Amino acid sequence: MRYTTLEWPKLFRYSLLFVFVSVFISAILLLSFTRDWRVIFDLNVQIIAIKLAFIAVIYIAFPLLIVRFCYYFYQLVTHGRKEGISLFCYQTLFNPINFLFRPSLLTQAGLTHRRRCVISIVLLTGLYTSIFAMSEIVT
Repeated sequence: MRYTTLEWPKLFRYSLLFVFVSVFISAILLLSFTRDWRVIFDLNVQIIAIKLAFIAVIYIAFPLLIVRFCYYFYQLVTHGRKEGISLFCYQTLFNPINFLFRPSLLTQAGLTHRRRCVISIVLLTGLYTSIFAMSEIVT
């Protein structure tokens, strides 16, 4: 994992941009449907709008991230292994997923595919944590 770097300032800027755009779009939609500008400043309405925007992002991003992970993992397994390393070998404990944890078995292209797979997994984990953070406990 030491070869994988995440650009946190860039990810933070994108998340702030997403929040700003979702609040702006929800304000425009509220104005067009209610014709009352005071509804825009209601905090509960804004929180619900942000939750709906996150749900839309989750429904769009989840399948894309899974397809991205599968594609780059396939590229990793087929084109990223060093010469002489088979798919099922003792170095990976006969499990191809272990190529993600053993960068010494990969070529330079394999390290690139590995980084993209790990970023997909991190983003999927972030989506799941946002789902659980948004859920409300109903008692």
